[in-house]
Amino acid sequence: MQIHEIHDLSNRYVTDLMYYGLSEITDKNYIRNYHPDYANESSNLFAILDNGRYTQGTGKYFVIEQDGKYVCSAGWNKYELDPNIAFALTRMYASPKYRGQYLIGSNILPKTLEETATYSNVWMTVNKHNKVMYSWFLRLSQNKRTALFNDWPEIYKRFKPIGEKVIYNTKQYVVELER
Repeated sequence: MQIHEIHDLSNRYVTDLMYYGLSEITDKNYIRNYHPDYANESSNLFAILDNGRYTQGTGKYFVIEQDGKYVCSAGWNKYELDPNIAFALTRMYASPKYRGQYLIGSNILPKTLEETATYSNVWMTVNKHNKVMYSWFLRLSQNKRTALFNDWPEIYKRFKPIGEKVIYNTKQYVVELER
């Protein structure tokens, strides 16, 4: 596996990996945010990359490939409304074939936490379609059996739930890194 680091759409090789890999998305909960056919919508990954959210020094987007095929991706970026906050694992997506292998948590999240070490707060967010992930963090913080996702890398246990917040005009469930 190879990990690519980008800040925009200028790396044609990585952009093509994403284009062909994300073109396979048909799930209505994800299609508008990731599929290249929706690149003109502000919430789409391609538009976000094009509009500078992952500018060098304030963000980065990681793409993992295997044998010339898209596997998964996620980024980090400074929160424009609060310079003390960095978001981790933004616009995270894994091809169905690779889900449950924890490639993002094992490969991208450690790099992200290293690069965001100067921020007072590092948040991960999920929307209502992925609330089950937030529930895992909530149960863990309450010392309850998590059952679901028991094989998650230990690095995730460093995040604690802090509730709902409106971020980029969308209600999100937020977990915060405990350093």
